[in-house]
Amino acid sequence: MDTTEKQIKRIVLDRMERCSVCHRGFQPDDVQVLSRKSDMWMLMVSCGECHARNFVAAVIGDGDAEEAQLALRRLGEEHLRSRLEAVTETDEDEDVASEPVSIDDVLEIHEFLQGFDGDFRQLFTSS
Repeated sequence: MDTTEKQIKRIVLDRMERCSVCHRGFQPDDVQVLSRKSDMWMLMVSCGECHARNFVAAVIGDGDAEEAQLALRRLGEEHLRSRLEAVTETDEDEDVASEPVSIDDVLEIHEFLQGFDGDFRQLFTSS
C-alpha cells in the first residue's frame, strides 16, 4: 500500500469514524479501494462487526464532484442488483414461491411496531 492510499484511507476514516448501524469504530482494514483515478477514488468501508457497507467517492484536487456522485449511484445500483440476483437465485434454488410485500403488510408491521416493547423472548415463547 503506497503512502497516498494510506492518506486517503485515513481521511475517509477520520470523516466516518464509526459504523452508523452498530457504532463500532472503523479500522484501516475496513476500507477497500474499488477503483482509482487521478482525480477520484471509489472506496467501500465495511463494518467488521455488522458487515454494513458504505460506498465512498473521494474527489482529489479539481476532480468533478458531480461525476463522483454519479459513480457512487452506479456503484450502489450495481451492488443492489447483484444482491437481488443472489436472493433471486437462492429463491429459485429453494423453489420458494413468495408474494411481494403489500401495502397492508407494511401497515400491519407498522402498527405492530408502534406497540412493541422490544421483548423478543416474550414474543417468541408460547403462553
